[in-house]
Amino acid sequence: MEALAKRRKWFSLAAVNIGNFVPPLDTGIMSLILPTISINLKAPISLVLWVPLESLIITAAFMPIFGRFSDAHGRKRYFILGLALFSIGAYLSGNSLTIYDLLIYRFVQSLGGAFILSNGRALIVDAFEPNQRGFALGTHISTIYIGMTVGVALTGTIVDVTQTLGWRYVFYAGSAIAALAIPISIVALKESPRNLKMKTDWLGALFFAGGLGAALVGLTSYSSNGTTPISIYIQSIYIPFLHYFLYPNVAITIPLDYIAIVGVVSTVLFVAREMTTPQPVINFHTFRTNSMFASTNFSALFVYMAHYGTLILLSFYLELIQQVSPLTAGLLLTVEPLSVTIFALFGGWIASRTSSRDPSMAGLVIVTASLLLFSTLTETTSTTTIAFLLAMLGAGVGIFAPTNTNANLASVPPGDRASANGILGMMRSTGQSVSLAIGSILLGLLLFGKNLAKNGGTFTPEKYVAAIHLYFLFGAALAALAVYFAYRGREPTGPSRELV
Repeated sequence: MEALAKRRKWFSLAAVNIGNFVPPLDTGIMSLILPTISINLKAPISLVLWVPLESLIITAAFMPIFGRFSDAHGRKRYFILGLALFSIGAYLSGNSLTIYDLLIYRFVQSLGGAFILSNGRALIVDAFEPNQRGFALGTHISTIYIGMTVGVALTGTIVDVTQTLGWRYVFYAGSAIAALAIPISIVALKESPRNLKMKTDWLGALFFAGGLGAALVGLTSYSSNGTTPISIYIQSIYIPFLHYFLYPNVAITIPLDYIAIVGVVSTVLFVAREMTTPQPVINFHTFRTNSMFASTNFSALFVYMAHYGTLILLSFYLELIQQVSPLTAGLLLTVEPLSVTIFALFGGWIASRTSSRDPSMAGLVIVTASLLLFSTLTETTSTTTIAFLLAMLGAGVGIFAPTNTNANLASVPPGDRASANGILGMMRSTGQSVSLAIGSILLGLLLFGKNLAKNGGTFTPEKYVAAIHLYFLFGAALAALAVYFAYRGREPTGPSRELV
């Protein structure tokens, strides 16, 4: 029986890693696919950027609530539900005929991703003893970045070989992998205990999504179009399973003032809700009383805010400025997630054997240094230099992530692990969303100017390079903030600090 239990935990790890492979695979796909989607669906870049942004906002808003809901009702079943939703949403996304089809079906896919990500790491921690959790989480994070690596390489290859139609097949690949992970998860995973006394604050999650979404919509739109209202026209929506078209023929014009009001009101309502409800999505009291929990969350927020847009900005830089093919750009961009894959194993090994968060801080310092060096890019920077900086960035993230995650989940009771992982995921996704928004804002302000809608704009390599210089300098400052928060939470973790 003991040998069977030992084998089962590794099967559980494999099942979670296969399931968690698909959301980062999608992330890797998005790094290269956006220019192709823009051409094929005849959609402006400002709208196409919402394909990844929508997913990040939904993940940020609903990971905490899905984690809490799963803590109450069983983590395994909602992990599997997430796989099913992701598979269906990815298949529908691949069949989209307009940018609005794609944004609608990405919503379904993103809900599935939020369920997967909110439960995966909690299921791993449930299965392993304290002295093995760091290594298990290291392999998990490596798997996530293998997914990103494969996504970037696969996308570059398919798009380069099949030109503009290739982007559909990368969605189909994600759908198939998620579907295959379902029977494996049913067999391998053990259901967690239920706690039906826990309540789920769906209203708080909706307020958070409204506040974050409105802020990002307003900022990205203002950066490229000034105060011009957002205009949307939805002529048709295609339903692939039924081979049926809906023709809403709806034209929507939304003043930016209204979006700003929605953002402010939603944020105020969210804070008020969290301060008054007995079981909130985010317990602000925990942040005040649990220094490790606060430190690990804020470190994650700022480090992902600092660097997440790097691959997407570099994909445009490589394809538009340096004129390389999608295949070459894809292979070059795989360096960063591949580096994370390698160094996450190293970081996980350290996390299992040390009682210090110093390795996490060292990783953040490396991230800061790499972003500073990225800010020196020119129009003719060699691909060798870019590859080195991507490897350096990946090494820093890889060393940081397992130690930080292990410390985060070690700071809460076992019954709250999915909730804690959900909040950590929310911080990560919020940081990723803001990172993309920062890139979009800088491109809008420096590349086209605030009055693009009235005066037009001219693309020049010099302006694009100036925009990414500012992006990386700002990112380095944010990474330095992550170092500060990691330093503030330097209490022991690892084997000497067991999960209770």
